Amino acid sequence: MNSKDQIKKELSNLPCPEEDYFGTAGVLLSDEIEHYAKKYQMIMPFDKEHLNPANYELTVGNLYAKGDKIEELHDEPGKKEIRIQPFEVVVIRTHEIINLPRFIIARWNIRVKWAYEGLIWVGGPQVDPGWQGHLPCPIYNLSDKEVTLRLGDPIAVMDFVKTTPFKKGVSVEYSRPPKRTLFEDYNPEKLKSALITEAKERIKDVENKVNTFGRRLDFGIVSGIALITVIVTALSVLVTSGDGVSLPPHPVWTYISVVSAFIALFISIWTINYIKTKLPLVDNVEKRIKSVEIRMTVLAFTTIALIVVIILMAFGKI
Repeated sequence: MNSKDQIKKELSNLPCPEEDYFGTAGVLLSDEIEHYAKKYQMIMPFDKEHLNPANYELTVGNLYAKGDKIEELHDEPGKKEIRIQPFEVVVIRTHEIINLPRFIIARWNIRVKWAYEGLIWVGGPQVDPGWQGHLPCPIYNLSDKEVTLRLGDPIAVMDFVKTTPFKKGVSVEYSRPPKRTLFEDYNPEKLKSALITEAKERIKDVENKVNTFGRRLDFGIVSGIALITVIVTALSVLVTSGDGVSLPPHPVWTYISVVSAFIALFISIWTINYIKTKLPLVDNVEKRIKSVEIRMTVLAFTTIALIVVIILMAFGKI
């Protein structure tokens, strides 16, 4: 028997009273909540510490969905908390199983404490009479800071209201056990924040554009330096060659400049090929922009220095 069939079997064995022997009406106060929880297993497990005058506190269970995965919490250091980032959606499963009689509905919402932390509950407020099982609780962090939930934290409050009398064969019955018995049946891992999804897509687009610009800048820098080196060498030859057909011997540094130009050209071609094929992309936009700024600064100073050299050569100062 698989886990789903096992859970269905366990839920099927729970009692589901159809008549209210108290004969009262309205919102259940603590004494009646405790009575139905203990006699008819309306709340399992039931802990009197979570019982309030007119409601009961539901706590964080051991399963939650975040991103594309369903995770599990454990009562161990480092494994018992959920960190919810700003604008992130997390779906948690309540620790308690709710098993409602046919004449009681439940209404629930996130605790005020968590609302002031910036958490918003996005589920349906009413649980129909006859419903049974754990409750999935989608939570959205609307704040600009991280919020941490821990295993066993009271996350929501639930109050119980009596309905009109249930009439067998006349009143619509909620099927027991429900069709979705497992946390996975709700596909909670597919629920995502549209804001985060859009932000990630835009950030990725910016990263791609910055990386593309950075590669083009790298290409331009090495190409420009190589070109300027060749021009400087050519000018040095012209400046030192003199007039007439028969060229006098050139100073040694002229030949060194020519050789250096070819070496620079070779290095530039190799660097261009490396940039195109092997240079990894930088995921951090801030680092990439900083790298681009450094390259542009180097290119600017190199260009200025070479222009000064050309001017000095042109006036015969070198």
